[in-house]
Formats: sequence, structure tokens, C-alpha cells
Amino acid sequence: MPVYRHEIVLTGRDSQYSALHDFIASFAASKGYSAQFSDDLQLSLKEAFINAVKHGNLERDELSVSCSLRTEGDMLLATIKDCGEGFNPEELPDPLDPHNRFQLSGRGVYIIKSIAESINLERSRDGSTLMLRYIPY
Repeated sequence: MPVYRHEIVLTGRDSQYSALHDFIASFAASKGYSAQFSDDLQLSLKEAFINAVKHGNLERDELSVSCSLRTEGDMLLATIKDCGEGFNPEELPDPLDPHNRFQLSGRGVYIIKSIAESINLERSRDGSTLMLRYIPY
């Protein structure tokens, strides 16, 4: 099966999400993904993008965030790369814990994990890359 890879590089502003949204929508439509999967993909990548802008790049406009989408057989591999130091997804507070329920943030990775089949993080001196694997439907 052929491998398809598409990438978009955005400035580090959360207002850039509309360009990412259109990029994801175009990719999903070209692959014939269901409306439900496309919506789930949008939600999880929006959360990843917002986290990259706020926590990775610390809302510095001059730093970029890139997103790539790649198909391999029946899998969709997505990456969100920022210029930050990264984090350990396993060390994040549990948003279901009653002490965390009314926090204004802290649910993004939980949402991503509920949609993606797997989530990994790679760190390098150039930044960190969140790698997500999906089984489209």
C-alpha cells in the first residue's frame, strides 16, 4: 500500500488553529474518513495543537508548531511538533480525580488518549514531538 504524508507548519499562535482545522478536514475528506472519525481527529489534534502552543512554545509567536498526517496501511499516524522540552504524559494529574474536576486545564491529553489508539512523545534538542496512532473508521 502506498504511504501518504502531508505536513503543515504554523506559527505558534492558537489563532492558527483554523488553518490546521482546514488541513485536517481536507486530508480526512481525501481519505474518505467517516464524519465521526473526522470530528474525533479534529478534537484530538486541536487539543494537541493548543497544548503545543501554550505549554511547548509558551505562547511565543516566533516559534512554530508543525503537524503531519501519514497513512500506513490501515493506520493513520499524526504528529504535532513544537519547540518545547516536552512532558511525560504518565505524570499528568488525573482529570477524573475529584480534586481536579474544577481545574480550568488538564483535560487535553486525557481527551487525546480517549481518541487515539496510542500516544508517544519524543524529545530532542529541537523540541518535542507528540506521535499519535489512529485506526480510522
